[in-house]
Amino acid sequence: MAGRTSSSKIYLDVVESLRSMIEADSLLPGDKIPSERELSDRFNVGRSSVREALRALELLGLIETRRGEGTFIRDFQEHRLVELLGTFFAR
Repeated sequence: MAGRTSSSKIYLDVVESLRSMIEADSLLPGDKIPSERELSDRFNVGRSSVREALRALELLGLIETRRGEGTFIRDFQEHRLVELLGTFFAR
């Protein structure tokens, strides 16, 4: 992952990578996303950065974590939050 130099901002790169992964894998609302460990391996970042990114996305209502089940994509398409989020992080 290239882009930001500050390690505290790595989670922003993870957010963007997650957005790209959701598009590339054609994931839909209700679909489960990979575990923190899998995402950490896939994006070559620490689990704490993945956890921070997932927390940010959950606060925005883009994903939902169900204890014991995993993390799932919420129905955000009609709100176009992903585009807004992409615009925000592109600056």
